[in-house]
Amino acid sequence: MIRRTFDAKSIPGNGYLVCDAEIKALELKLPELIVQADWDEYAKHLASDYLHTRDNGQVENKEETMAALRDIKRKIIVMEMEPDDLLIHIYGDTAISSAKFTIRVREAGQVKSRVIRQSDVFAKNDGQWLLVAEQATVVGK
Repeated sequence: MIRRTFDAKSIPGNGYLVCDAEIKALELKLPELIVQADWDEYAKHLASDYLHTRDNGQVENKEETMAALRDIKRKIIVMEMEPDDLLIHIYGDTAISSAKFTIRVREAGQVKSRVIRQSDVFAKNDGQWLLVAEQATVVGK
């Protein structure tokens, strides 16, 4: 299910529809890049001042996040990320989205499933939407 809200006064004409489609496309593309471990492409979608708040409260900048993702000794490998209940808010050149993801991971040799609720903040810079901040919470933990 996808729900949308927007500040119509801040976006002329039908621009909010375009912005909404762009954010939705990114919210579907970014999990695929994680599953494919395409870190160079993933990094292109992160702002230089990107911040990631993990489910344990740890905050990482872009460099720390990318180093953790590229670490070949990672203990958790994401195998699948399925988005659901995507809610998008557009405010001019800023967008906020919230989604629930069902994730399958390989951890300590076992395949496990978990559900997270993730909030993302995007900013449009030189015509491109970049992920500025994200926060994930494990549901049912």
